[in-house]
Amino acid sequence: MEEIKPKWYNRYIVGYLLILVPPLGLYGVYKSDVIPTKWKYVTYGALALAILGGVLIHTS
Repeated sequence: MEEIKPKWYNRYIVGYLLILVPPLGLYGVYKSDVIPTKWKYVTYGALALAILGGVLIHTS
C-alpha cells in the first residue's frame, strides 16, 4: 500500500501564509483540497479587489 505524504498546505498554515507571505499563501489556497471552493473564490475576489483598489488609488 502506498504511503500518503502529509501536505504542508492545511487550512491553518495557509491562513498564516496569506497574512505573512501572500504569494505563498495564495499558492496554498490554489493547491489545497481541504479549503472549500467558496472560500477559494472569496480569497481570489479579495485579491482582485485589492489590486483594483491599488490601481485606482495610484492613477488618481
